Parts: sequence; C-alpha cells; structure tokens
Amino acid sequence: MNLLREHEAKSIYIRRWYDEDPELSQIVSKLQYSSDEIKSKVAMLIIKIIIDKNIMSLDYENIDDLLDALYAGYADTRRSRWYDINSTVRTAMQMLHDLPYDARCSVAMEIKNSHKYICIFPI
Repeated sequence: MNLLREHEAKSIYIRRWYDEDPELSQIVSKLQYSSDEIKSKVAMLIIKIIIDKNIMSLDYENIDDLLDALYAGYADTRRSRWYDINSTVRTAMQMLHDLPYDARCSVAMEIKNSHKYICIFPI
C-alpha cells in the first residue's frame, strides 16, 4: 500500500493534521511543550528545510515573492491554537500544513535527522 492510501485510511480516525504522520506528530508534540526559544529555533529549522528542499511551489521566483505570499496567507487572527501565539511558529506550522502528505513526511524525517534538532531534543 502506498503512502497516500495509508494516509487516506488513517485520516478517518485522526483529528489533527499533524498527527497523520507519526514522525511529525512526535516533533509537534515535543515542540508544543518546549520553551518559546526552542519553539522559535525549531520553527526556523522547519522553514529552512522546506525552502531548502524546494518543496514549496515553484510559483515563486524569489524569496521576496515567497515571503509576501506567506505573510498574506498567514495573517490569520485566530489565537486559539498553541502555535498561533508566536508568528514564526505559526508560519512554520502553516507551511507544513500546506504541504502534500508525502512532502510533509519527507520534511518530518529531514527535521528529525537534522543535527540542530538532535541537539535541541537529544534521543
């Protein structure tokens, strides 16, 4: 069974989008209960990995176009979720949310294998 079919089968029982992938769920769980400083560091790591892996849509010609799209799309005024309090964390979470499932899984593995992440959350 491919990842997409597995995802579709599991998504019936999963409430939060980031719990669809066990690796991403673990990352977000650790992040949620971390200090503000660690949240910001991990959020920057997430953003960097997404941009570096060029997983974002190729509709953007330069970084300014990407940032403009991020700020325009993420001007959400909701503050009820734990990650809405910090704009960097909110942006990272929104970028992850907007990725297709397979890309999200790939980013989660990249995050977990990152030296910076391992230093912040030792095994």
